[in-house]
Amino acid sequence: MIASIVLSVVLLLVALGAAAAWTLRRRGSLPGQVRTARPGDHRRELEAVAAGLRAVAEGRARDARALPEVHAVIHSGARLTLLLAAADAPATAPWTADLSGKEWWVDAKELTSPGSAGAEAPHPYSLTVTLGRSRGDRVLVDLSRLSGAIVLTGEDNDVLRLAQALITELVSGPVGSLATVVLVGSAATASVTDGLGARSARLRTAVTRDEALACRDHVPSGSGRRSSAPHPSQADSVALVAARTHARRLFVVTAAQYRDENWRDAALHDTDALLVLGYIGDADWNFQVNADGSLDTGRLGLPVDTHTARLS
Repeated sequence: MIASIVLSVVLLLVALGAAAAWTLRRRGSLPGQVRTARPGDHRRELEAVAAGLRAVAEGRARDARALPEVHAVIHSGARLTLLLAAADAPATAPWTADLSGKEWWVDAKELTSPGSAGAEAPHPYSLTVTLGRSRGDRVLVDLSRLSGAIVLTGEDNDVLRLAQALITELVSGPVGSLATVVLVGSAATASVTDGLGARSARLRTAVTRDEALACRDHVPSGSGRRSSAPHPSQADSVALVAARTHARRLFVVTAAQYRDENWRDAALHDTDALLVLGYIGDADWNFQVNADGSLDTGRLGLPVDTHTARLS
């Protein structure tokens, strides 16, 4: 009797160990192994993410089905994984859903490159940005899916550097080609803007909350370009509507301005996101920037051992 119990326990432990190893292999690493990014990987990974998100949008449009609610995007070497907020299957090609329907994955080589699809082809996840890396895997989250204030806390310089890295990726990277970032009030001063790695027409500044909210969504050049014909072509008209539909805005304010202008009650669109630099007492989402370079994402629940400002 005792021998059979011991044997059952051993078999259970072996099964659990095999399952854990399989899960880690899917993530692209085993214990003690951390995937190291090589020069040039940064841009290639973001291009793969952009292509993957476009494939989701295009596939669901063809099937006349609602878009999945993407919780996070993980780039693990040759594989791209979507973590969904709820089960949503079947996945749209070339994506494959796991048995739970809450994870979709695709080999990056199966995705159409941005060059052939158009670098600014619209997709509805353009506020998706890199939070950092976890064991070498790139971890991204769509800020527009986080309703309410997203707060960065920690040492002032660390918070500033992370904010600058997030803004730079959104306004210069391939994923955020339809994203507009609006720096408001003290967040639009030289202490913030001088540290940005890019300048873009999609980066705006505003003095007050009302002025910021009046900023129109960005429509990229080419999406609504004028035709030589007397009237816009059907393709131009469709592209213009798609661009306006998928445009997203990120407002960036300091904690002091958030309180002084009552941003808690600001009339934001469902597709907008609000990033607050510094501590506020009623934060919906709190991201703690740690001195060791890690990022505590709070109730978002995503592990980040090296935040994106430390990757450059």
